Amino acid sequence: MKKLLWIVVCFLLVPSFIFAQDTGIVSGIIIDRNTGEPLIEAGLEVIQTGKQVFTDLDGKFRIELPRGDYEIRVFYPQFQGQRIKNVIVNPGKITKLDISLEPKKEMEIEVVEVVTEADKATEAAQLMIRKQAPAVTDRISAETISKQPDPHVASVVERAPGISVVDDKYVYVRGLGERYTATSLNNAALPSTEPEKKIVPLDLFSSELIESVNIIKSYTPDLPGEFSGGLVQINTKDHPDDFEVKFSLSAGYNTETTGKDFQTYEGGRWDWLAFDDGTRKLPDSIPDDRVRPGGMFGTGYSPEKLEEFGEDFNNIWSTETTEATPSLGMNFSLGDKIGNLGYIISLNYDKDAQTKQEERIYYKVGADNQLEPIYDYDFSVWEQIFTWSGIFNFGYELNSNHKLSLKNLYTRKATDEVRYYEGYNDNLKKDIWNRRLYWKEEGIYNGQISGDHRFEKLKSLIHWRLGYSHASLEEPDTREVLYEYEPTIASYIIANVTQSGSRFFSDLEEDGWDGGFDWEIDLKDLIRNPLKIKFGPAVSYRDRSFDHRRFHYVQKNITGIDLGQDPETLFSPENIEPVNGFELQEETRPTDHYDANHIIAGGYLMADTTFIKNLRFVGGVRVEYSDQEMESFDPFNPSGENVLTNLEDTDYFPSANFIYSLKKDMNLRLGFSQTVNRPEFREIAPFEFTDVHGAYATVGNPELKRALIRNYDLRWEWFLSSDELLAVSLFYKDFDDPIEKVVQPTIQIRSTFQNAEAARNYGFEFELRKKLGFIHSWLEPFNFFANYSYVHSQIELSSEGTEIMTSKDRPLQGQSDHIANLILEHNHKSWNLTTRLLYNYVGERISDVGAFGLPDVIEDSTHWLDLLAIKSFGKWGIKMTVKNLLDQDIKYTQGDKIYHRYKEGITVSFSVFVSNI
Repeated sequence: MKKLLWIVVCFLLVPSFIFAQDTGIVSGIIIDRNTGEPLIEAGLEVIQTGKQVFTDLDGKFRIELPRGDYEIRVFYPQFQGQRIKNVIVNPGKITKLDISLEPKKEMEIEVVEVVTEADKATEAAQLMIRKQAPAVTDRISAETISKQPDPHVASVVERAPGISVVDDKYVYVRGLGERYTATSLNNAALPSTEPEKKIVPLDLFSSELIESVNIIKSYTPDLPGEFSGGLVQINTKDHPDDFEVKFSLSAGYNTETTGKDFQTYEGGRWDWLAFDDGTRKLPDSIPDDRVRPGGMFGTGYSPEKLEEFGEDFNNIWSTETTEATPSLGMNFSLGDKIGNLGYIISLNYDKDAQTKQEERIYYKVGADNQLEPIYDYDFSVWEQIFTWSGIFNFGYELNSNHKLSLKNLYTRKATDEVRYYEGYNDNLKKDIWNRRLYWKEEGIYNGQISGDHRFEKLKSLIHWRLGYSHASLEEPDTREVLYEYEPTIASYIIANVTQSGSRFFSDLEEDGWDGGFDWEIDLKDLIRNPLKIKFGPAVSYRDRSFDHRRFHYVQKNITGIDLGQDPETLFSPENIEPVNGFELQEETRPTDHYDANHIIAGGYLMADTTFIKNLRFVGGVRVEYSDQEMESFDPFNPSGENVLTNLEDTDYFPSANFIYSLKKDMNLRLGFSQTVNRPEFREIAPFEFTDVHGAYATVGNPELKRALIRNYDLRWEWFLSSDELLAVSLFYKDFDDPIEKVVQPTIQIRSTFQNAEAARNYGFEFELRKKLGFIHSWLEPFNFFANYSYVHSQIELSSEGTEIMTSKDRPLQGQSDHIANLILEHNHKSWNLTTRLLYNYVGERISDVGAFGLPDVIEDSTHWLDLLAIKSFGKWGIKMTVKNLLDQDIKYTQGDKIYHRYKEGITVSFSVFVSNI
């Protein structure tokens, strides 16, 4: 098998290496300067050789030429041509050449001479696409990503206007929480690995695999109707036009973690690959029915059998101290185009460690309405994170009119955590300490086949796609013990509470199918004004199953056992004895299991036309039928009553976008639309969970309704040059029945989800990209980037919420009033050195909504300062990043009291990269 693999690799590489010795490639895209649409079968002629090529369905072209300096003529019917001089071709290199053509205004052809600037093509192309986009959009290119210290998509998008990220993975767009942000991969819907949240965690997607990220902020009917704050479109890398191989290796140091004591425990031999090898699995002897003692009139198991079950679990409860090692990262990619077939393979691996020393205090309202602590804990959290991901994409051009694509992505992440906390517990009236051993595996696969077809006689472009996705979350054998201080013996003993000696097993599996068909017809030959009609159906289906089992070692007659011993001794086989020791019992709840599915079937009709000179309209309507079903059941009682929840709606989503070209490089955009936000499975499932001893439990609400949102957008944008921009945006959103997490007035306080009456969200965004050479010539190497967003929101509570919630007038949960980014870049061309200083500010926001007199929990504002430097040495290069230079406290407050506080530390990373050696 290994020999065969080497033969295949050599077969792919040898022709490419031979080719790279003598020739280079000129490649790029040709678009309509007014509309941004790709020009299909536009021609390019190399003046020196007479060689001609024509663009494909995407407007892309590729010319193979020997080393030299060339002049290229570009032509297309009814468009002004161009002559491009000084196109330099080097052996084994790709010269990027992106071109925009102006429609003819006169009979003669205008000839424009342009000198190419290869290094700026990608960013310039993204700005050109943004300029001609039908909606308000922010775009981030692979070139931009390469100049940022951001390891995954979540941190990449945080640099865009109006974007903030919570917990390093949940994206908030224009102040709206993660539930209001939709995500797609290569235009296909993605399942989520999150059992409690609606969004796909974006830290699962390595930035090394990404071609571009588009953040769409105003709606058009060819997008899914579930569009609130915005849609984050992730596009993986496409195959290169020439043979390309890249490799990088990185290492990092964190001031809070690296080289310091680190707590871990005995795991499996494949942990480093984000796979548990079975060390943590539920023992094979554990039956599918409930583990409980038998009785005279009930079913169950004998004491001997219960003892056997209890002894079959691995007896690993304690930790060992090691030294935290530096983080490591590797990336490899290989791609080529051989004839009409292109491919790219890219793999990425990261291993990281993180230590957090945290302070957490939970309060109650005491005398004179003063906050009094009920739980005052010092936390220590040690995490090892293993992530790997890969793409395997193909593209095949049947001819210039027909193209097929096959794209595959798999990403996997494992979190291995030891959590320890100690402090005073008011309920127990004692000091306690708690230790939890936790392992989590997350995985997402997405595969998609698609086609693009041009039919000249029908004046039509057809795009279709079929996709399958699978998401999984496994949390095997979460172990937890709690010890309480016993003053009579002046020592800690294991507490007789459910949480102590517990073992939890969770499993989530979700499958998704996605398909769509888009037909665009150009009717400009039939009417006076340009007009394109676009329509098509789309369907998506998600199917999820969730299982959770809870076990607990129950204290029986334990008078002869020293309860102050370590957990391994207490739960050793000689102490697992139902008569005089610990007995394993199952405490799985009837609502710990659910099956759910969600089908969305819809279609749309939209038009793209110019009413009068310089005024473009893009709009139409989409209709979607949504049927969401969740069934919670007790797997141990087949005859029991299941809890069935069904949400069924048919909604219409109108959209109107007007783009007025004030002048050649200046747009004024106005948009209106209505969209929807539907509950997530977890939010309607009556399944209760608690994370920390004494914290609120959370339960779903089967009575939730979907929320409707009316969106209004206004943007003025001025494209100062091919890579400079000035833009100002205004937005307003009006919500009916927004979904919020609230606290219930129950004996045991717990949170749930409910529909508020209404909410409003509005604000503005400012963005600037400018070269500083206009100030003085010595500032020519400097570029400046800035964006700022102000967001205001207000929620109207229901009558029940008014009685419960402390704040009667407050912003939406998770919304920051102020968000800002500043980047100062210096390019030293003779040294091939790029340096960037990056600043990010996120204002304070509500983390948890307060109830029954308790104030809201507020996350304080944060300031982040990063430094990056990239130095190239031909095919080799080095990259240095310093993240979080300010290293401020991450702090949450409740009233004027500390609720939660920790530091993340400063991280210094070095990487070495090489290409086409």
